[in-house]
Amino acid sequence: MIYNGSPRSRHEHEVTNTVRTRSSKRFSRWFNWIGVLFLVWGVAQAQPSFFSNAEGEFLPVHQAFPFSYSQDGDRLYLNFEITEGYYLYQHRFGLTPETLVNELHPLPEGIAHNDEFFGDSIIYRDFVTLTVDLAQAQTGDVLTVRFQGCADAGLCYAPATVDVFLDGTTGAGPSGSYQLEDFSSTSPAPATGVFSLLQPDRIWLTAGIFLLLGLGLAFTPCVFPMYPIISGIIINQQQGGRSLSVRRGFWLSFVYVQGMAITYTLLGILVALAGMQYQAYLQHPVLLGVLAALFVVFALAMFGAIRMDMPSGLKQKLTELSSKQKGGVYPSVFMMGVLSGLIASPCTTAPLSGALLFIAQSGDVFVGGFVLYALSLGMGIPLILIGMSGGKLLPKSGQWMNTVKILFGILMLAVAIFLVERLLHYSIAGWVWIAFFVGSAALLLRELWKQLGTTGRAISLILLLGYAGAGVKWQLPYVDGSFAERKLQFTMVSDLSGLQEQIAKANTQGQWVMLDLYADWCVACLELERYTFADPEVQSTLNDFHVLQADVTSISANNTALLSEYQVLGLPTVLFFNRDGEEMTEWRVTGFIDAEQFNNHLRRIMQQ
Repeated sequence: MIYNGSPRSRHEHEVTNTVRTRSSKRFSRWFNWIGVLFLVWGVAQAQPSFFSNAEGEFLPVHQAFPFSYSQDGDRLYLNFEITEGYYLYQHRFGLTPETLVNELHPLPEGIAHNDEFFGDSIIYRDFVTLTVDLAQAQTGDVLTVRFQGCADAGLCYAPATVDVFLDGTTGAGPSGSYQLEDFSSTSPAPATGVFSLLQPDRIWLTAGIFLLLGLGLAFTPCVFPMYPIISGIIINQQQGGRSLSVRRGFWLSFVYVQGMAITYTLLGILVALAGMQYQAYLQHPVLLGVLAALFVVFALAMFGAIRMDMPSGLKQKLTELSSKQKGGVYPSVFMMGVLSGLIASPCTTAPLSGALLFIAQSGDVFVGGFVLYALSLGMGIPLILIGMSGGKLLPKSGQWMNTVKILFGILMLAVAIFLVERLLHYSIAGWVWIAFFVGSAALLLRELWKQLGTTGRAISLILLLGYAGAGVKWQLPYVDGSFAERKLQFTMVSDLSGLQEQIAKANTQGQWVMLDLYADWCVACLELERYTFADPEVQSTLNDFHVLQADVTSISANNTALLSEYQVLGLPTVLFFNRDGEEMTEWRVTGFIDAEQFNNHLRRIMQQ
């Protein structure tokens, strides 16, 4: 309904709203409960066991990444076919000896990939070719290619090598100019989590997520009140007194949404184009901090602490231009959608900017435009439904929409913490997370307190105390020093002879042996250390084991021999030896396994 500000018009508007009050209050309460339950569920799901994958089958490294090469004079092409479900890290390629390499051509554009512990990196899926200009070489000279990859199911392969036998070359230009730093990333790799789903190689899944995000944006406080006005412009057209049909209402609303979609799609394409140029700079810790700061600002805007608005003069001109467009004519309705999208932009700045940051990191024009088109379609779904209903589905605006803002702000803060926690000591990161859980619970409780009755307040208090308590309990070991004290103490071994010596020592004492193969670049290895080996029950069970660890981060002869002896495909891998010194191959663990599963695994070994 549109009213002109007169007392009578305003009175009619208020009477109409009064009719809807009771049903809208029910809607408000249901939404508030959904918001609280969403937060509680989120903490419950943020456990490592949710991502556990200890039972997976993994291919040998050279089957996961089949390699071929071809040589054309001084130019060499190195081809990796990457099996589905696996990927290679850009920063883990290497060539030796460097004297055989004149120049490595710029690597193909990869996919931005975020890692929980190490930060951001670039990966390749499906296929990648490295182009190398060779220095002077003799026929039969060997160029060793180093590479490293991972499986989506949770296995990190150890760095692997393959030899290339060269034909003779003349080597145009100076030799030995190749440097690894020319194409390496400053940070290692792999990851899981909600934001890992937002990947250009999963375009339909990514588009679906943005569609849902757009649907959430449709209920932000300053977009939602526009619905009665926009709906009125579309519906109150000159039709000779005839009612608006469902079909015509759909097409008018759909065309309007397309105008809004074009606005956001163009933004996506522009940012994606910029992303191609600046993608390499988005890997630096300083920029991670800047991005995190932006998300904090966006969160504060959602909380109402600061105001992000379009200049009033420009906004007024756009409003006047929009109001001059006549409803009911498809081109005019389309233009109204474009203009209204600009007017509403201050309300969607924070979530939209988060989406644009993802597009910039993907550097893909098609993905950039497509997913933001999906975002705007999600924003337009309620409008299309309203148009089809003739405006009958309009709920009453009210306090419940502030809950939407707060939930978005909380999510923005969580993103900011995710970005910077890898740069912080685990104890500092723990305190930040505790502040987040307690603060977000208090903020949401304060908002719900204004809207609910005595019973609702009591239930909200219980749920949010549980949410905050679960978050604090989750992070407490990292802030009270108990995590450092609980770290499993290993006996380190560096080669096969040292391992055999430790196994023999354990056998004389009647102990089983556990050998953990660890590397600094192995994310799941750190997860095992942080979530599994530090568990008190696991450590209690391991009292009957002689626990060993081999650091195989570097590709040394000793490490290669150790991995080859036990045919280790990748990391993390945990080996077990019985009291006779023989490996219990059927009990080997590959990939991450949570504390409860691992403890049960140990107990079954002891029953053998």
